[in-house]
Amino acid sequence: MSDVPTSMIAESEPLFLELGKALWICQAFEGTLCFLLALIAQDDAQGEPAAFSAAIDLYSQKTLGQLLKRLQTRIAIPAETEKRLMDGWDRRNSIVHRFVHENIGDIMSPKGRLIVEQKLTHHKLTVKLADMSANEILDEYLAKYGLSNEDLKENADRMWNYLNRSSSSDEYLEH
Repeated sequence: MSDVPTSMIAESEPLFLELGKALWICQAFEGTLCFLLALIAQDDAQGEPAAFSAAIDLYSQKTLGQLLKRLQTRIAIPAETEKRLMDGWDRRNSIVHRFVHENIGDIMSPKGRLIVEQKLTHHKLTVKLADMSANEILDEYLAKYGLSNEDLKENADRMWNYLNRSSSSDEYLEH
C-alpha cells in the first residue's frame, strides 16, 4: 500500500496526465529520428531491406543526442530546422531527466501545479515542433517509396480502430 495520501494523488492527476503525454511525444520524436536514419541507411544501400532492419536495431540503442549527431553527419539540415531539432532535444532532456525534480516544490501547491503544468505544456510543444520538423525530412525519404506520413498515420488509425473495435467490424481489412 502506498504511503502517498489519496488527496495528493487525486490532485496531481492532471499534472501527471500531462507528464505522460509529454513523455509520449518525447518517445515519438526519438522514434521518428530512428525511423528516418533507418530509411537513410536503406536509401544508401539502394533499397536493400536488410539495411533498414540493421539500422533500426542499431539506432534504437542510441540516445536522442546520438541520433541527432548522426543525422547531422548524414544529411544537410537547414539552420531553422536544426535549431528546432536541438531545442526539442534540450526540452526532451529537461522533461525526461530533470522536470519533476526541478519542479517538486511547485508541485506541492495547487497554484504551483498549474504553473508546472503550463511549463510542461510549453516544453511538450517544443518537442512536438522538433518532431514535426523531423517528420518533414522523413516525408522526403518516404516519397521515394511512394509513401507519406499521412499514409502511415491512416494505416495506424485503421489498425487502431480494428484492434479496438467494439463490434465485429472488419473495417481494417476492407481498406
